[in-house]
Amino acid sequence: MNPKIFLMFIGAMVLLEVQAQHISDFTSLPGGNQVPEFLYPNTHTFHYIIQHGDAITNGTMDDQFDFTGYVPIGGSSAQGYLSINHEKTPGGVTIFDFSFDQTIQHWYDTNGIPVDFSGVGGTSRNCSGAVTPWGTIVSSEENILGDNNGDGYNDYGWNVEIDPATRQIIDYPGGLAGGDKIWSMGSFRHENIAIHPNQRTVYQGEDVGGGHLFKFVSDVAGDFSSGNLYVYVGPKSGNGNWVQINNTSQDDQNTSISQANAVGATDFGGGEDVEFNVLDGKVYFAVKNENRVYRFQDDSPLTGGTVTGFETFVGGMSYTVETSAGPMSVNWGGGNDNLAFDDLGNLWVLQDGSNNHIWVVGNGHTQTNPDVRIFGHSPAGSEPTGITFTPDYKYLFMSFQHPAATNNATAQPDAFQQDVFFDKDVAIVISRKEFLGNCHTDLYLHYQVTGLENHSVSNTITNVGEILGGANVVLHAGDCILLDSGFEVQVGGEMLAEIQGCSVVVP
Repeated sequence: MNPKIFLMFIGAMVLLEVQAQHISDFTSLPGGNQVPEFLYPNTHTFHYIIQHGDAITNGTMDDQFDFTGYVPIGGSSAQGYLSINHEKTPGGVTIFDFSFDQTIQHWYDTNGIPVDFSGVGGTSRNCSGAVTPWGTIVSSEENILGDNNGDGYNDYGWNVEIDPATRQIIDYPGGLAGGDKIWSMGSFRHENIAIHPNQRTVYQGEDVGGGHLFKFVSDVAGDFSSGNLYVYVGPKSGNGNWVQINNTSQDDQNTSISQANAVGATDFGGGEDVEFNVLDGKVYFAVKNENRVYRFQDDSPLTGGTVTGFETFVGGMSYTVETSAGPMSVNWGGGNDNLAFDDLGNLWVLQDGSNNHIWVVGNGHTQTNPDVRIFGHSPAGSEPTGITFTPDYKYLFMSFQHPAATNNATAQPDAFQQDVFFDKDVAIVISRKEFLGNCHTDLYLHYQVTGLENHSVSNTITNVGEILGGANVVLHAGDCILLDSGFEVQVGGEMLAEIQGCSVVVP
């Protein structure tokens, strides 16, 4: 019989202030050059979703992975769609049905179908994008080309809205027959869009040296077919204004750039992602060649109006990161690109340039009181792209674009102890170990358990968390289970601990 420890606490206990373990709970990596492996904290793990050349429905997966957008079905963190952009010409988007197997803790992609853009003359360099609050995907073209196909609109240089369930382009009233690009948001080298909670206001940057920052306000919430377009005019430190440009006719919408220049729009050195922070109500804007993420307050989201407090939020300097080996100074570097906020207000920053790090900037960070960590180092030759989360923020989806082919000489284990190589474009899911995979080597638990959980490892589980009343936890470890200082079980909570090894259940 295996040794067991069974604990059921039925008396009153002193409880700790322990928060549920969050994807942002990790110790920073040091800075450093890229190596063939993906480097990330030992509290987390990953597995492949799809790789360039893998079989999909009626073909194989294209390359140049960029925006990796999870669209939940009915708010689910276990079932939805996954949309992956292809940043090339001709461009593309491939959309999968996507679901999580709770038993072995693995994500499955099925029914991968490329979107047919022939009705709008194709796409080019589908870069980043967005998941809308109403459950569609927006893919952004990072290229511009005049009207060669004779439909009256520039061929490239737009956003495109897609229904992930049907893999069809949204067809707006009064546009082209069978589908439209989002003509009303203007024509330029788009990076992504950030949608305000009012579901009418959209912020977007122009990804080119000397590019601009635009604001679009739709006439109707949840409908991009028409609206007003504004461009930012003002300093990068201080207050400025939104200036309206013409946005009614095809010529208006084709000439967003020249109109912006004519009203003296502020030039930025390569606008990348824009994101809206629902916790502080501010807009955040990455500019890659200025090595900064700016932020500002839009005083009148539904009109032109003023911008106040335009400032550098992060970047342009070195930061001390607290690593397991002690504090280290790391230069922010260049190329801050894709952005995403988690539910705690931490800003995740993917870097296209310098050492291609994945940064996490804490909620409350300032340049005078920094809170900056490094979550990951991208594999050699690659840049990290993406990035989205499930609604419960347990799972992060992203891709690595153009990793070095020579990385095929160095394998590393994934969440299921399967050796993988980062030598091709690949989309992955990242989570803490307790939520992904089914037989890790070691596990560290430091959070509140509120329901049923079962964890198995081959070596050691260290538990310093809190089991709440009504929760039931089963722990299996091949070597030992440590109930460290801080471990608590609330009235009515149960835990079964058993010294028993595990075998990986491979998907």
